[in-house]
Amino acid sequence: MRGWRKERVLWTADTAGRPVAVTTGLTVDRHGDDVGGLAINALGQVSEVGPSAVLMLDSGAELVSNLRLSLTDLLDLRGGA
Repeated sequence: MRGWRKERVLWTADTAGRPVAVTTGLTVDRHGDDVGGLAINALGQVSEVGPSAVLMLDSGAELVSNLRLSLTDLLDLRGGA
């Protein structure tokens, strides 16, 4: 646990099959402003230094949209959708 507010962790695997934790939540940036955080860490390598990415209000929705498009691309590739 990183100690973020509203922290959520999803365990999945990287492309080599190693377990990784994808963590999202609310944290503060270097200026003390509230931001969304996204971190991806390999098993046993959880860092509490900071998020891998800061999700700003103006770009967070675009990130979610890009993820959704990638999942749609995967469904199309597999012949689903």
